[in-house]
Amino acid sequence: MKVLCLGAGLQGLEVAYLGLKAGWDVTLVDRRKTAPACGLAHAVVTDLSRLDAFGLSGLCFGYDLIVPAIEDLAILERLSEARAKKLIPPLAFDLEAYRLSSSKILSKKLFKRLLYYTPRDFNRQIIPDLPKDPAHEIAFVAKPSGLSGSKGVKVFNDYRELLREFPEPEDAKDMVFEEFIEGPMYSVEVTAVNGMAKSHQVTLLGMDAQSDCNKVTAPSGLSRFREAKFRKIAANLAKEMNLTGIMDLEAILMDDKFYLLEIDARFPSQTPITVYWSTGINLLVELAACFVKIPPKTPRLKKPAQNKSVTFEQFMVVRGKPRPYGERLFTTLGPVTLVPGFMGSNEALVAGNPKSSHFGVTLIRAH
Repeated sequence: MKVLCLGAGLQGLEVAYLGLKAGWDVTLVDRRKTAPACGLAHAVVTDLSRLDAFGLSGLCFGYDLIVPAIEDLAILERLSEARAKKLIPPLAFDLEAYRLSSSKILSKKLFKRLLYYTPRDFNRQIIPDLPKDPAHEIAFVAKPSGLSGSKGVKVFNDYRELLREFPEPEDAKDMVFEEFIEGPMYSVEVTAVNGMAKSHQVTLLGMDAQSDCNKVTAPSGLSRFREAKFRKIAANLAKEMNLTGIMDLEAILMDDKFYLLEIDARFPSQTPITVYWSTGINLLVELAACFVKIPPKTPRLKKPAQNKSVTFEQFMVVRGKPRPYGERLFTTLGPVTLVPGFMGSNEALVAGNPKSSHFGVTLIRAH
């Protein structure tokens, strides 16, 4: 299987890693020759935004599957148009599902329409109803509607602090404001064809001080009942979106209720590698199977009798001392190298030079 992955950032890193485990030939495309995934597969340096439909056709010629690992809507629309005209091979991507999921405003409307719990909205009209006693202040989160993950997320201790940052309504255009809630955060991936969904293993997410994910744990520690409930919510959302492809759902568990935070209909980062080591399920293979016939000899990690306990944890190592650090670290340190057994791990993804005074490392440990 020859796969062309468009983007060599954090999502591309997952695709390259899982393609390596599947024994597939993965080529990466990115405008940066120092992008994180470039150390794991052959890379082509080009600026996708400069290519028209025929330029994309030439770039994609000879591959069995195209996997977008980018979030540039204009390029994704161009790719979908080229695929509709059969100018490029099968595209493992659902444009309409991505349009919905890439807007936190639209996706929150979907959650509410399906009567799922979400954090309480903040707007100026509810200020008079908020508690005036400082001991009962409510913290808020501001999220850019069009960015995924923790990009641009800010936490405010009270509504006065929030209003100082966004004093006028136009300052808050395309932002989502929610009450800050605390509790364990979970993620689950879904693969689907025409809304017929299969949900996969639930993972537990850990966050650094900047609300950036720096640790993934599997199994999640949820009871079977709660995990089944969360997986069913994700599958229902995929059905409602008529998804063909992959998406993930993130939520916080509070007061025995799942409060939905966001969905992303694109290849995730961090969690697929964790799921692979815990269950043997390769989410790149699962995604590909939604669009093409999988080669019968595709190797798979031997599925354990029960899910292995796995931690996927990221650190910045400074003068020999590891410090927890979120995934955005890896976009700044250059190509990643795969090193078995590094620092006592089963495998490690090392960003930067491990002989230098500081470098980044993701440790994958299966117990």
